[in-house]
Amino acid sequence: MKRWWVENLDGTVQLTVRYGSKPIELAKGKNAIELAGLTELGAVLAGMKQAVFDGELDTVLQSQANFGRKIVKKTS
Repeated sequence: MKRWWVENLDGTVQLTVRYGSKPIELAKGKNAIELAGLTELGAVLAGMKQAVFDGELDTVLQSQANFGRKIVKKTS
């Protein structure tokens, strides 16, 4: 399992939320959340967990789950 965050040299942290092995796009062209430091990480992860429970990420997760699947029409 990959760690979802990277600590930069300046102390900031970039948190990438993943669905499987792929990062999800949280906003157009953005797939990471920038934090001031590691001390914010727990609170942000708890907030992301709550957002998932509240259904706020359902559309994003569904589009990620469908990405790359082929639609095959069955002929009768």
